[in-house]
Formats: sequence, structure tokens, C-alpha cells
Amino acid sequence: MEGKQSFLGAVEPQGFRPVYNDRYFRWIVAVLAALFISLYGTMEDFLDHFFMPEFYIEFLSSLLIAILLIECIYRVTLQLDKYYDWQERPLIRLGLQLLFGVLMPGIIDFALATLYFRVYGLDIIEDTYYVAYALPLIMAMIFIFNLYYVCHYFFLQLRSFQSPHHGKQTILVQKGTKNIPLPVDQINHIERSNRHNFLITLDGESFLIPQTLEELEDILHPGSFFRVNRQTLVRYEACRHFELAEHGKLHLFTQTPMDNPLVVSQKRAKRFREWMDR
Repeated sequence: MEGKQSFLGAVEPQGFRPVYNDRYFRWIVAVLAALFISLYGTMEDFLDHFFMPEFYIEFLSSLLIAILLIECIYRVTLQLDKYYDWQERPLIRLGLQLLFGVLMPGIIDFALATLYFRVYGLDIIEDTYYVAYALPLIMAMIFIFNLYYVCHYFFLQLRSFQSPHHGKQTILVQKGTKNIPLPVDQINHIERSNRHNFLITLDGESFLIPQTLEELEDILHPGSFFRVNRQTLVRYEACRHFELAEHGKLHLFTQTPMDNPLVVSQKRAKRFREWMDR
């Protein structure tokens, strides 16, 4: 079977995959959210709370919950980006994002808050105003954080297509004891063979590389490189032509002469045509 499968059975497609370099941003948001929740509704005696031990207990508890929820949304978004692209499957993606990115973190938050109040001998529904005031606010914050990732996704995609030189410009290859930075414009394709990954240049020279194909997909420009099958990543400028093959597959001929053409798998053939047609 081609590609990986998600927990819902979808096959991972080839194409744009955003990389959210926002670790510190997530931490800052978690701290601010925890601080806001801990001080919510206490503006009259705002400064007095910083001298109360109970405040710091509540703040640390809120911080741990906020970190967990934000990390949950982040991980869910990464998985959905792999299997349910916003442009290709917008309705399914929207439903799954609401289910796993909004509703599930909300349920987790309610469960953890229930446990927190139970430690102090309180019933979250009968003895607190959490459901009436705090929970709607937290759900709104969860929704906004999901919206942030939606906007971030389209921003990164727009920047990716607008910047022809976006992405890694060299790949570190190994030749004997030497490590050589090889410009990406010299690449014909990258393939996995016998549990090792090799970079093949336009001149037909082969180099061993340490990165996996998945890692290279994340750092190379998606407009210049395409995963034609599980074993091969090809560069756009190296493609000469392709022909129809059996069972909906394609035979791809590149600038580097090979005994056999590269095979574009059936599941990736349609996207490959679209990628080539620019």
C-alpha cells in the first residue's frame, strides 16, 4: 500500500506540508492564557492576588492544563495537515478540526478542571461558576488557537508558492570521509535503497545522505520536489517527460539516464500531473 495511513484510514498525500516553527509562541500563549484564567473576574483586587499562595497554585494548575491543551491542538493540526489538506478536502478537514481540535480539548479541559475542584472538595457544577463563566471563555480561546493554525497554514502556503527560492539550497552529502554541501539544482532525484538514502545528481553520481525522505520533504521547496512513490523524491527541473503505464501509474524519464524510468504510483499520478502542469 502506498503512503502512510491516518487513524481514520486516510492515506497521506504528497504536496504542501507546513512547518510551524512556533514552539516559543505556544509557551507564551500558554502562560498568558493561564494568567488570564487565574485572574479572570478579579480586577478589583488584582494586585492582592500576587501575594496569595492560592493564586500560584491555581496559576500552575491552569498553566499545566493550558500547555496540555495547546500541545493537543498542535499535534492534532500536524496530523490533519498530513492526511486532510484544507484545499483538497475542506469539509472533511473542517469537521475533523472542530471535532479533534476544538471539542476534544474542551472535553479534556472540563475533565481536568473537574478533577482540580474535586481535590478541594467542590463539585464543578453545583459549587462553582466554572461552567457558566470560565468554560465558555476557554472554549473561545481554544477556537481562536485553532483559527490561528488555519491562518498560519494558508500564510505558509502562500509564502511557499510566492518565493521560488524558499527552502533549503544545499544538501549535505557524504563521499568517503568527506561531507560535501551539494546545491539542490544539481539533484536529479533522491531514492531509498537497501535501507539507505542516496542522492543522484544530474551527472549520474550517487551520494549517501543521512536524512530520510520525510525529513527532506519538510526542508525542500514543495514546488521543486515531488514524492513520486515511497522510495523516490524527484526534482522538477530534472523531469524530461512521462508516459502512461499499467494500472494508472506513470513512467517518468529524467535528465539522468537510467536503465528503467522512475515509477509514479497510481495514488500520486493525478497530483503529479497537476504539479508538472504549471
